[in-house]
Amino acid sequence: MDYQARRRYTAVVDVKDLNSEYPYDMQIYNIPPTGELSLEEFQELGFDRLKMLRLMETTSCRGDLKTLEDRKKALCESLKSDGLIYYANLLLANGSNPQSEEHSQIRRKDHISHFILRLVYCHDVELTKWFTKQEVEFFKFRFSSLDKKGVEHMLNINNLDCIPISPDEKSELKNELSLSSGKVTNIDITDIYKVPFEKVIDLVRGRKVYLKGGMAYITHMDLSFVFISYFKENLIAGLERAKILYGNISDDERLTKYLTGLPSAFSGMARVVWSTTATPIDKLNDLSKTSYPLCMRTLHEALQTNSHLRNSGRMQYGLFLKGIGVTLEDALRFWRDAFLKKTDGAEFDKKYAYSIRHYFGKEGKQTNYTPFGCQKIISSSVGPGEYHGCPFRHMDRDSLAQKLTSCGVFASNMTEILDLAKDAQYHIACAKYFEVMHNKPASKPLLHPNAYFAESRLLLTDNDDNKDVDNKEKLFQNSVGTPGTLSSRKSDKYSTPSRNTEFAGTPKRNDRYVTPTRNTSAIGTPSTKEQPTNYKTPKRNKMTPVNIAEMLNDDDFTEFMDIDQSE
Repeated sequence: MDYQARRRYTAVVDVKDLNSEYPYDMQIYNIPPTGELSLEEFQELGFDRLKMLRLMETTSCRGDLKTLEDRKKALCESLKSDGLIYYANLLLANGSNPQSEEHSQIRRKDHISHFILRLVYCHDVELTKWFTKQEVEFFKFRFSSLDKKGVEHMLNINNLDCIPISPDEKSELKNELSLSSGKVTNIDITDIYKVPFEKVIDLVRGRKVYLKGGMAYITHMDLSFVFISYFKENLIAGLERAKILYGNISDDERLTKYLTGLPSAFSGMARVVWSTTATPIDKLNDLSKTSYPLCMRTLHEALQTNSHLRNSGRMQYGLFLKGIGVTLEDALRFWRDAFLKKTDGAEFDKKYAYSIRHYFGKEGKQTNYTPFGCQKIISSSVGPGEYHGCPFRHMDRDSLAQKLTSCGVFASNMTEILDLAKDAQYHIACAKYFEVMHNKPASKPLLHPNAYFAESRLLLTDNDDNKDVDNKEKLFQNSVGTPGTLSSRKSDKYSTPSRNTEFAGTPKRNDRYVTPTRNTSAIGTPSTKEQPTNYKTPKRNKMTPVNIAEMLNDDDFTEFMDIDQSE
């Protein structure tokens, strides 16, 4: 039987049709896309948009960017450096809506990629919240770039209940409008709109708007609240519809495998943070007070108090310890001693030792598991008597306040952290906690507990280097196999492995990126300030955290993170 190769089909979109279908720079995504596109383009568009949203998340968590314009500028630079120039163009589009093939293609990619990720993030509640938050934030950034004409276009095409008031009504309410519009210096030349008050509930909550007869009177500068509320409302409803539509493609294994695996494509950027230093377990109590994120400090203190942690807590804390340089031998000794009050050595070896060796890659499938990232920790379920998860996410306000107080956070800073946690700004709450505990903000976004620890150690050892060694005693981590000087660390570059390089899960114990074994001759750490000590701190002997994400290209990274860590 003769077989004839099937000719590859490529959908060609007429430019005129494309211009008529995508005439505007910004979209609310009310109407799903139609037409045909190749599987390769489908995958590429989804991948690019997820990369953009991850950059959006990273930018939003940066404590050094105080204003929206600062964050938008930083995001634009990140998008350009990552090759997402068309998203940078969308970010800065002013709404003049130029009609050209290039602009129409960019708007088409924006439209299709958004709906691809709706299919990806419509199933899980926590993932849906993350997706909604990032999309709303990106919409907010884009809306801030619109000029007056661009805003008018948005009003015309979306039929919002947003009515310009007449000059007579403005004159009648001039005093009230002047008082409620704090940033407006001259109300006479300002455009005022009235909308149903539920459309601008954030302004109502902040008492920044004049209310009359169920209508809120807002300036043109506050129209963003109307559109953001409308966009979020439509997005949430659209995600519910996406759950139903997903059934139409559930039989296509090519699509379902891609859609289910896409959220983990960049998870390693926020999860894999390995230390190249060995951490002695007798220093963990001190380190928990100076360099642990609140989630790990909570687990450590619960373990000390109860002499036990349930499986989820042991896994979360155990992998964190592994990531900061605790070896398998020390981990077994640490957990055995911690459980000693309730479990003797023989029972510990029988019930718990196997699981510890398992997540070090020495048992079962010999998968060398990586520490959990913030997103996994935040989305975990926490039951009664369990201490894992994210305190900013899973503790109620009173319990969180009590925990922050025990950690030495004063009331002046506590209110801000509690409010951030209440508003589901968990990463920013953690960043603020870092700033309070170190009297200095982190130099980079903290999206992983081990990244928090690494940033803390670098900051504290930097502070030690600037002090007199003879007059100040230090708390530091032993450096093993770390370049000796700052300049050597900065010049130490890792090349990206080729596709033939063997990366199956986390690097094996004989790889160069793995946590080394303890050096028994290494210098220890003074336990308290009052105790005399003869220890000397090397001037530049600091830990160098290694982020595996920086060593891999996108294809390698997807393959690298293919391991199911839920086992």
